Amino acid sequence: MEEKLTTLASLPYSKAEILRSLLEAEGIDCFLENVDFLQNGMNTGVSVRINELDMRKAFPILEKMLGKVARDHVKRENYVLVPIDFSSYSLKAALVAFDIAEKLGSKMVLYHSSMQPEFMTIPYSDVIVYDSALFLNYEMTEKETIKKFEDFLTKLTTSIDYPRWKKAKPEYIIKVGEPEDDILSYINIHPPKLVVMGICGGDAESDDLIGTTTAGVIFNAKAPVLAIPEKTPNNWLQNFHKIAYATIFESNDFIAIDRLLKLMTPFDTKVVCVHVDLGNNSFLDEAMLEGMKEALCEKYPQATFECHLIHHKNLPEAIDQFIVENHIDVLALTTHKRNLLTRLFNPSIARKMVMHTQTPLLIFHA
Repeated sequence: MEEKLTTLASLPYSKAEILRSLLEAEGIDCFLENVDFLQNGMNTGVSVRINELDMRKAFPILEKMLGKVARDHVKRENYVLVPIDFSSYSLKAALVAFDIAEKLGSKMVLYHSSMQPEFMTIPYSDVIVYDSALFLNYEMTEKETIKKFEDFLTKLTTSIDYPRWKKAKPEYIIKVGEPEDDILSYINIHPPKLVVMGICGGDAESDDLIGTTTAGVIFNAKAPVLAIPEKTPNNWLQNFHKIAYATIFESNDFIAIDRLLKLMTPFDTKVVCVHVDLGNNSFLDEAMLEGMKEALCEKYPQATFECHLIHHKNLPEAIDQFIVENHIDVLALTTHKRNLLTRLFNPSIARKMVMHTQTPLLIFHA
């Protein structure tokens, strides 16, 4: 029977060599081929090709290499991860991420995961018959994905000076799998400084404030996530001056603010703490906010803080109005505040809010 080669993944050369050695150690023949996404020095990826009958055996090896292993000690790697799905949200996120990576002196990695086909086998006596239509569909999906990646890079590089792009040497990863699961797995074994992704994907419903994949990464990633709305200005980083931290006076607020200040060290920004008083206990809220401000100013004398108390019956509307009136560039939340996140992302109120149209959200663990 004639062997037919298919692409397992497209990876940076160094990772492709590692994968080849892992596959060959398991008796799987593997070949590397150059993938020319674009000319002019942008062909930084290679295709890892194997016999299509070895796909089922090879997938676990690929996924283990890209992250599906237990990890106890977390050490950040010097790169910014940008999951993309070729949507306009992804394009905006990639543009913002490029500026951030350049500012941090970090590498940018563009990561795309296509849906994994279901492997079905039909037993006939002592042989196993594979559905040939499945592999034909996989090959068509592969070609379509590479074409979309080329088009995406064309749009991206037209907005970035070529010398800057060439100097940055971005990396590209394309693989088959479940997007959310794959992104989290990769973050687990290769913890980035920051994950930058579109706040929604190309398949988002009109009423969704945040996409399902983005939400899954936000709540489960062990790395800070910057979610970028589609209408974020192209020069956002150049005008990034204020970041608002929403507090509900929990015991870990000072830990969260400490981590937030470390994240913001490379940027010249002012931290604004804001609490929304829903009318339950205004006097106590004022006292706690004043105490927080005094403690922060004493602990961080070099930092610039503002603390604001908002009296409003509706939390999302209050946050939205505060962002607009005070020219806030980023709204920062911690994953610990799941109730606050859930209320802000409620689809029934998303259409009434302005903030999600242009204000990025920074979500981190504390």
